Amino acid sequence: MSYDEKIGLTEEMGVTEEMMACPLPRIPFVTPDAIPDEDRETLQPLYDWSQNMWGTVPRFIQLLSNAPPTAEAWMMLDQKLRIDRLKTDPDYIRLMELVIVKTALLTQCNN
Repeated sequence: MSYDEKIGLTEEMGVTEEMMACPLPRIPFVTPDAIPDEDRETLQPLYDWSQNMWGTVPRFIQLLSNAPPTAEAWMMLDQKLRIDRLKTDPDYIRLMELVIVKTALLTQCNN
C-alpha cells in the first residue's frame, strides 16, 4: 500500500492531489477580519464562540455567514448535535468526523 506524502493518503483511497487542491469558492467567505458592519452584531459572537471553541472560524461558517441567520442556525444545530455530545460520547464524534471526511472525498468537496 503506497502512501502519498503530499496529500497524506494511500493510493487505494482514490484521492488525487488535484482533489485535495483548494480552489477558490464561487461564493466569497466572510472572514473574521472583514465582517460587514451591518452583520457584525450577529456574526461577531458566533465567530468569537468558534474561535474560543476550535481556535479558528471554519471556512464553511465563513461561507454560511453571507446569510447570517443561516450561520447562526447552523451554530445552534452544531451545538446540539456535536458539542453537547462531545462531552458525553467522544466516539460518536470521531465516527461523525470520519463520515464528514469520507463524504467530502467522495463528492470532491474540499472547501
